[in-house]
Amino acid sequence: MPPKSFSEKFANLENRDVKHSACVCRRQCNNCKIFLGFFVLSLSLHLVTLFCYLDLRSEVKREILEKNRGDVIPVGSAESRELVPPELQLLDMSYSAIDMQSGVHRSRGLRDSRLAAESMESVVHRVKRSQGGKRPEQDRNGGNGKRKERKKGKKGPPGAPGPPGPPGPAGIPGIPGIPGTNAPGPPGPPGPAGPPGPQGPPGPQGGGERVRLRDYQPAVVHLQGQETTIQVKEDLSEGVLRNWKMISIHHKVFKMHSHSGQLEVLVDGTYFIYSQVEVYYLNFTDIASYEVMVDKTPFLRCTRSIETGQRKFNTCYTAGVCLLRARQKISIRMVYEDTSISMTNHTTFLGSIRLGEAPSGGHA
Repeated sequence: MPPKSFSEKFANLENRDVKHSACVCRRQCNNCKIFLGFFVLSLSLHLVTLFCYLDLRSEVKREILEKNRGDVIPVGSAESRELVPPELQLLDMSYSAIDMQSGVHRSRGLRDSRLAAESMESVVHRVKRSQGGKRPEQDRNGGNGKRKERKKGKKGPPGAPGPPGPPGPAGIPGIPGIPGTNAPGPPGPPGPAGPPGPQGPPGPQGGGERVRLRDYQPAVVHLQGQETTIQVKEDLSEGVLRNWKMISIHHKVFKMHSHSGQLEVLVDGTYFIYSQVEVYYLNFTDIASYEVMVDKTPFLRCTRSIETGQRKFNTCYTAGVCLLRARQKISIRMVYEDTSISMTNHTTFLGSIRLGEAPSGGHA
């Protein structure tokens, strides 16, 4: 396309300016129309309000004149001035001033003054009614319109209370509380002990066989060595064996003293006592012997010897029945010091069995 000339460009600029000015004028005209519309609307509302006020005022005057023609108070009196509110007095003065400045005819002014006086009288009567419906009493004899002064009487007693009013609406329900738990509480303190119950009837008599079985129920104790080798001369005090290990014991009948190696009897009775010791003969001796002691008295004795060329170790077993009293003690004492003892669990042991009650008048 050929380039545009300068005149065409200038014409385009002018057209743009004209269009822009036309748009601005149209916006201003629209604003003026809107403002004019609001002004007309406001003026019409003011006129309607004024018309309604005048119409309402004339209606009120007409009603007051019809109802209160008999109750008239002179306009110029001081009582009428006191009863008329200050707003109405100002309104009446403003109306009279406007009528004087307007220069209306005298007859029309008299007519308006009569209407104003009638309206004032009706307003005064209305004000008196609103104050309690009481009219000033005139003197019946003179009729001069003076108000009689009334003395206030004494205050009467209070009236009876009125009936109770209707119940009010139900209130808003409260917020529900936190739900409790079903967990049991801490245990309470123990209660006082109750009275003892009545004594029960006596039971059946037991059989003699059960008593005998209970009396002859055996109590057992068994002691074993602790897998050691003992030199009597060097390791034992007074030759009494002490390194015992309890395999079984009846604690109500027997009591073991580990420090001294003695077995104590707690109940009187007849006891079976058994023992065995494995001995080892040294080079310069060929005999070994031990005793079963009850307290300090020998009860049983076992002795072994070997011939030249035979083995130098052997076992010696002994047993017997003895009547023992409570607090007596059983122990094993080696007779010869030049002896070695093998305290193995299956070859060296000591035990006792309670066979029954001690016979009356018996002795060990």
